[in-house]
Amino acid sequence: MIDTHCHLEFKQFDGDREEVIEKSKERLKAIVDSAAGMDKAKEVLMLHRNHKNFIFPSLGIHPKRVLKASDGELEDYMSLIRRRMNEVVAVGEVGLDHAQVKDPRDRKRCKKVFADFIKLSNDLGVPVVVHARRAMDETLRILKRHNEGDAIIHCFAGNIKHLKEALEQGYYISLGGMVFRQKKKYEQLIDALPLENLLLETDAPFLAKKKSHRSEPWFIWNVAERIAEVKGGDFRKVWRKAGENAVKVFGLPIDI
Repeated sequence: MIDTHCHLEFKQFDGDREEVIEKSKERLKAIVDSAAGMDKAKEVLMLHRNHKNFIFPSLGIHPKRVLKASDGELEDYMSLIRRRMNEVVAVGEVGLDHAQVKDPRDRKRCKKVFADFIKLSNDLGVPVVVHARRAMDETLRILKRHNEGDAIIHCFAGNIKHLKEALEQGYYISLGGMVFRQKKKYEQLIDALPLENLLLETDAPFLAKKKSHRSEPWFIWNVAERIAEVKGGDFRKVWRKAGENAVKVFGLPIDI
């Protein structure tokens, strides 16, 4: 009932953003909208202000966008997050992406920025939302070294070993449309994932069941159905527990 990670500010929603939000209100309790870059932060904050108690902001920077930002710009951005700490429910998404960031020097900078944003989340007492693509070993090492609070691994793409390590640290595992695209892999992961650590997301407009389609926030219903199917359990139990987890980790003023 809570989409814990989407991007309603992206251009894919320019033609019908308010319509999508109103439809989401009919189907969901809340949305956590994640700013993937400095240029999107103000738009995400405005969406929150226009839809209080429904859209909640998470502010971070995608690893690829780190490369386009100066140190001064990143410092200013972290200062903005600090100033808006009464509105921000998480820091992120932030992390590592070895699929898109290949140069060793660029990867080194991403690691530093990742650690800085983890420390920021520690200071603010909010969870860090982690982007980890083809870099799960290093991601988990950095988290273990620097993280002092809750961590959410967004769109979890690791293997069973990574999952077990993340669960040992008490991290939340957020699942979305990839459960339909790599069925065998995610069947194994879902089977090993306790509901106590589960969050549901869409990453809308991305990761719909079919690559050519736009994802919508209420598609978490389909994700929950798939998880319940794999676990051989009750859909309502999966749906409710994931919602309770979201309220808890993000500190949302929502009744489930």
